[in-house]
Amino acid sequence: MKKIFTLAAIVATAFTFAQDNDASGKYNNLSLNFMASEPHQGGLSYETNFLTSKHGSEGRTNVLNISVGTMSYDVEFLSIDGTGFVAELGGRQYYGKNKAEFKGLYSSNYLSYGNISFDEDTMFGKFDGTYSYFSFFSPEIGYKFAFGNFTLDPFVGAIWKIEIKGQGDVDNVNVDEWAFRGGLKLGYKF
Repeated sequence: MKKIFTLAAIVATAFTFAQDNDASGKYNNLSLNFMASEPHQGGLSYETNFLTSKHGSEGRTNVLNISVGTMSYDVEFLSIDGTGFVAELGGRQYYGKNKAEFKGLYSSNYLSYGNISFDEDTMFGKFDGTYSYFSFFSPEIGYKFAFGNFTLDPFVGAIWKIEIKGQGDVDNVNVDEWAFRGGLKLGYKF
Protein backbone atom coordinates (compact mmCIF):
# COMPACT_ATOMS: atom_id res chain seq x y z
CA MET A 1 0.00 0.00 0.00
CA LYS A 2 2.84 2.39 0.84
CA LYS A 3 4.41 1.69 -2.55
CA ILE A 4 1.22 2.74 -4.38
CA PHE A 5 0.97 6.08 -2.59
CA THR A 6 4.72 6.69 -2.97
CA LEU A 7 4.48 6.01 -6.71
CA ALA A 8 1.48 8.35 -7.01
CA ALA A 9 3.35 11.13 -5.18
CA ILE A 10 6.44 10.71 -7.38
CA VAL A 11 4.42 10.76 -10.61
CA ALA A 12 2.39 13.81 -9.52
CA THR A 13 5.58 15.62 -8.50
CA ALA A 14 7.28 14.77 -11.80
CA PHE A 15 4.32 16.12 -13.78
CA THR A 16 4.22 19.28 -11.67
CA PHE A 17 7.91 20.12 -11.95
CA ALA A 18 8.14 19.13 -15.64
CA GLN A 19 6.30 22.32 -16.59
CA ASP A 20 8.23 25.14 -18.26
CA ASN A 21 8.08 28.67 -16.87
CA ASP A 22 5.51 30.03 -19.34
CA ALA A 23 2.19 29.67 -17.50
CA SER A 24 -0.01 30.91 -20.36
CA GLY A 25 -2.72 28.42 -21.13
CA LYS A 26 -1.47 25.75 -18.74
CA TYR A 27 -3.87 23.72 -16.67
CA ASN A 28 -3.23 21.32 -13.77
CA ASN A 29 -5.83 19.75 -11.51
CA LEU A 30 -5.19 17.35 -8.63
CA SER A 31 -8.30 15.51 -7.41
CA LEU A 32 -9.49 12.91 -4.97
CA ASN A 33 -11.10 10.21 -7.08
CA PHE A 34 -13.96 7.99 -5.84
CA MET A 35 -15.41 5.42 -8.25
CA ALA A 36 -18.03 2.70 -7.99
CA SER A 37 -17.08 -0.04 -10.41
CA GLU A 38 -15.59 -3.50 -10.35
CA PRO A 39 -13.14 -2.97 -8.73
CA HIS A 40 -14.18 0.03 -6.63
CA GLN A 41 -11.53 2.72 -6.62
CA GLY A 42 -10.36 5.50 -4.35
CA GLY A 43 -7.24 7.54 -4.95
CA LEU A 44 -5.69 10.48 -6.74
CA SER A 45 -6.31 11.88 -10.20
CA TYR A 46 -3.97 14.31 -11.97
CA GLU A 47 -5.17 16.20 -15.06
CA THR A 48 -2.91 18.40 -17.19
CA ASN A 49 -2.75 19.90 -20.64
CA PHE A 50 1.07 19.84 -20.62
CA LEU A 51 1.34 16.91 -23.05
CA THR A 52 -1.24 18.18 -25.54
CA SER A 53 -0.52 20.35 -28.56
CA LYS A 54 -0.86 24.11 -28.05
CA HIS A 55 -1.22 23.48 -24.28
CA GLY A 56 -4.84 22.36 -24.58
CA SER A 57 -6.20 25.21 -26.66
CA GLU A 58 -8.44 22.59 -28.27
CA GLY A 59 -9.96 21.62 -24.90
CA ARG A 60 -7.87 18.45 -24.53
CA THR A 61 -6.13 17.21 -21.40
CA ASN A 62 -4.33 14.09 -20.17
CA VAL A 63 -5.40 12.30 -17.01
CA LEU A 64 -3.53 9.93 -14.68
CA ASN A 65 -5.50 8.02 -12.02
CA ILE A 66 -3.71 6.05 -9.28
CA SER A 67 -6.13 4.31 -6.93
CA VAL A 68 -6.53 1.65 -4.31
CA GLY A 69 -8.87 -0.98 -5.71
CA THR A 70 -11.24 -3.17 -3.72
CA MET A 71 -13.61 -5.85 -4.94
CA SER A 72 -15.59 -8.86 -3.82
CA TYR A 73 -14.98 -12.14 -5.60
CA ASP A 74 -18.17 -14.19 -5.42
CA VAL A 75 -17.72 -17.93 -5.81
CA GLU A 76 -20.66 -20.23 -5.12
CA PHE A 77 -22.07 -18.89 -1.83
CA LEU A 78 -18.86 -17.23 -0.61
CA SER A 79 -17.88 -13.59 -1.06
CA ILE A 80 -14.15 -12.97 -0.68
CA ASP A 81 -12.88 -9.39 -0.34
CA GLY A 82 -9.65 -8.31 -1.99
CA THR A 83 -7.54 -5.16 -2.24
CA GLY A 84 -4.92 -3.93 -4.67
CA PHE A 85 -4.29 -1.07 -7.06
CA VAL A 86 -5.59 0.38 -10.31
CA ALA A 87 -3.58 2.67 -12.61
CA GLU A 88 -5.17 4.51 -15.54
CA LEU A 89 -3.78 6.87 -18.17
CA GLY A 90 -6.00 8.59 -20.69
CA GLY A 91 -7.19 11.64 -22.50
CA ARG A 92 -10.12 13.96 -22.03
CA GLN A 93 -11.93 16.19 -24.54
CA TYR A 94 -14.07 19.12 -23.35
CA TYR A 95 -17.00 20.45 -25.41
CA GLY A 96 -18.92 23.70 -25.64
CA LYS A 97 -18.05 27.31 -24.99
CA ASN A 98 -16.08 26.55 -21.79
CA LYS A 99 -13.74 23.98 -23.32
CA ALA A 100 -10.75 26.37 -23.28
CA GLU A 101 -11.29 26.73 -19.51
CA PHE A 102 -11.42 22.92 -19.07
CA LYS A 103 -14.86 22.83 -17.53
CA GLY A 104 -18.29 21.72 -18.61
CA LEU A 105 -19.21 18.60 -20.59
CA TYR A 106 -16.39 16.18 -21.47
CA SER A 107 -15.69 12.67 -22.70
CA SER A 108 -12.65 10.57 -21.86
CA ASN A 109 -11.11 7.14 -22.35
CA TYR A 110 -8.39 5.33 -20.43
CA LEU A 111 -5.79 2.61 -20.68
CA SER A 112 -6.25 0.75 -17.40
CA TYR A 113 -4.43 -1.90 -15.40
CA GLY A 114 -5.73 -3.39 -12.17
CA ASN A 115 -4.31 -5.97 -9.78
CA ILE A 116 -6.39 -7.21 -6.83
CA SER A 117 -5.12 -9.76 -4.30
CA PHE A 118 -7.28 -12.05 -2.19
CA ASP A 119 -6.11 -13.71 1.02
CA GLU A 120 -8.85 -14.84 3.36
CA ASP A 121 -9.59 -17.80 5.59
CA THR A 122 -13.01 -19.31 4.89
CA MET A 123 -14.92 -22.20 6.39
CA PHE A 124 -13.62 -24.30 3.46
CA GLY A 125 -9.97 -23.35 3.94
CA LYS A 126 -7.72 -20.56 2.78
CA PHE A 127 -8.69 -18.59 -0.35
CA ASP A 128 -5.60 -17.06 -1.92
CA GLY A 129 -5.22 -15.59 -5.40
CA THR A 130 -4.80 -12.60 -7.68
CA TYR A 131 -7.16 -11.02 -10.22
CA SER A 132 -5.57 -8.81 -12.89
CA TYR A 133 -6.89 -7.06 -15.96
CA PHE A 134 -5.94 -4.65 -18.71
CA SER A 135 -8.33 -2.38 -20.57
CA PHE A 136 -7.99 -0.01 -23.50
CA PHE A 137 -11.73 0.71 -23.65
CA SER A 138 -13.13 2.53 -20.64
CA PRO A 139 -15.08 5.55 -21.93
CA GLU A 140 -16.65 8.12 -19.61
CA ILE A 141 -18.90 11.12 -19.92
CA GLY A 142 -18.88 13.76 -17.23
CA TYR A 143 -19.37 17.37 -16.34
CA LYS A 144 -16.77 19.46 -14.50
CA PHE A 145 -18.01 22.30 -12.30
CA ALA A 146 -15.50 24.97 -11.24
CA PHE A 147 -15.88 27.06 -8.08
CA GLY A 148 -12.83 29.33 -8.17
CA ASN A 149 -9.88 26.94 -7.98
CA PHE A 150 -11.98 24.06 -6.66
CA THR A 151 -13.60 21.55 -9.01
CA LEU A 152 -16.42 19.02 -8.73
CA ASP A 153 -16.46 16.36 -11.41
CA PRO A 154 -19.25 13.71 -11.54
CA PHE A 155 -18.95 11.07 -14.30
CA VAL A 156 -20.42 7.82 -15.63
CA GLY A 157 -19.13 5.25 -18.08
CA ALA A 158 -18.21 1.62 -18.65
CA ILE A 159 -15.10 -0.54 -18.84
CA TRP A 160 -14.33 -3.61 -20.92
CA LYS A 161 -11.68 -5.65 -19.13
CA ILE A 162 -9.27 -8.02 -20.82
CA GLU A 163 -8.66 -10.38 -17.94
CA ILE A 164 -5.23 -11.81 -17.29
CA LYS A 165 -5.27 -15.46 -16.21
CA GLY A 166 -6.07 -15.56 -12.52
CA GLN A 167 -3.49 -16.84 -10.06
CA GLY A 168 -4.14 -19.18 -7.18
CA ASP A 169 -7.82 -19.73 -6.37
CA VAL A 170 -9.00 -16.97 -8.76
CA ASP A 171 -10.23 -18.40 -12.06
CA ASN A 172 -11.89 -15.25 -13.57
CA VAL A 173 -15.11 -17.21 -14.26
CA ASN A 174 -16.99 -15.28 -11.59
CA VAL A 175 -16.03 -11.78 -12.82
CA ASP A 176 -17.76 -9.83 -15.58
CA GLU A 177 -15.66 -8.47 -18.46
CA TRP A 178 -17.97 -5.42 -18.70
CA ALA A 179 -18.48 -3.18 -15.70
CA PHE A 180 -20.29 0.09 -14.98
CA ARG A 181 -18.19 3.07 -13.91
CA GLY A 182 -19.57 6.01 -12.00
CA GLY A 183 -17.97 8.36 -9.57
CA LEU A 184 -16.95 11.75 -8.36
CA LYS A 185 -13.72 13.76 -8.33
CA LEU A 186 -13.10 16.60 -5.89
CA GLY A 187 -10.17 18.69 -7.04
CA TYR A 188 -8.06 21.79 -6.91
CA LYS A 189 -6.70 23.46 -10.05
CA PHE A 190 -3.35 25.21 -10.05
